[in-house]
Amino acid sequence: MHVIQLLPVIMKNILLILIILFSNQSFSQEKLDEEIDKGIDLYQDRKENKALKIWKNIEKKADNPSSTYGTTLGNILYYYIEKDDEKNILIYYQKIIDSDLDDKDLNNEIGKPYKNYRYHATMRLASYFGKKGELKKGLNYVEIADNEIAFETTSLTAFIFQKVDLAFWKYRFLNDLGEKDKAISKLIERAFEYDYKSMYPNWATVSASNDETELAETICSEFKDLKLLKSQIDNGIENLTFDKQKKLITTTINNIEYEINYFTKLTDVEKCKLYLKNSFFYKYLIEKTEN
Repeated sequence: MHVIQLLPVIMKNILLILIILFSNQSFSQEKLDEEIDKGIDLYQDRKENKALKIWKNIEKKADNPSSTYGTTLGNILYYYIEKDDEKNILIYYQKIIDSDLDDKDLNNEIGKPYKNYRYHATMRLASYFGKKGELKKGLNYVEIADNEIAFETTSLTAFIFQKVDLAFWKYRFLNDLGEKDKAISKLIERAFEYDYKSMYPNWATVSASNDETELAETICSEFKDLKLLKSQIDNGIENLTFDKQKKLITTTINNIEYEINYFTKLTDVEKCKLYLKNSFFYKYLIEKTEN
């Protein structure tokens, strides 16, 4: 009888302990977040080494995976990029990639709902190597960001912007490498990978984004004879092949092979042809060649 009476008391004590522990943990995280801001203030005051010392201390104390930990690793990565310390850049980049961080940690920036730790770290390395003139390394990190790293968002428009932006990154890198035809091919390839609303049906929109328009305009600006370009594309479309399992269309346009990912359900070659011809870019090209 006494044991039964004691059970509610024990449960209350356990609950009280858990509340205290959670409160202490929350307080600790808040203190660490304040320390992050202190480090940022020091960095902006050109006291970079003091800022790094604070961030390294937070790295040891912050919960992995917490947004405090993720933000701290990002700050340290930024520090080493600014110091051109490639060894530590790669160490901290890999820490972010290999961590248990949630890329969907909430972000306070307008239009950027999630932290996307891995994506932003990868693109920082792309930019870093690009500025150093190590263009192939920079291009490689853009490819990683495009093909291996998830970009978390809640908007189809934001997702299309990101995919188009990555194509332009590749375009600029390849142009700087003197590979103009391949540079343009990256834009054309992305222009045909247009049906993201089938990939994310809850975000579907009926209108083309400004980014798709910019993509089509840039492609067309690279060719003096748009009718010839359309003829070459039509020939490529007529001779395409597709892999239903991989959801991949393969075609050759002007001696360049294209591998075009698609997200909708395509069951035969004729539907693949129609899919490409329904792209905003192809319709834009028709409009330009008919005027």
